[in-house]
Amino acid sequence: MRIAALIIGVLDAVLWAVIAVSLFVSLSDPATKGLDSLAGWLVTALFLVTGLPALLLAWRNTKPGLALALAIAFPAVFVVLFAAAVIAFAV
Repeated sequence: MRIAALIIGVLDAVLWAVIAVSLFVSLSDPATKGLDSLAGWLVTALFLVTGLPALLLAWRNTKPGLALALAIAFPAVFVVLFAAAVIAFAV
């Protein structure tokens, strides 16, 4: 479980970095720049609540089950929030 949590945690960190950087340096319309920044902060907060603790727990080999659950929670919650945003803007 520890190895899986570490691998998924590293993938979470890479995913977070790519998404956050792309949202913070977005060259989109100035009218939606605030939404891009907000999304960047939300993804960062989500990573700080799930991905970073998962990496720390897995690195220290403390509670590997919880570390794996937190590592999986980051992409799962991200997908749910992304789908909710798509539905909200489609309506």
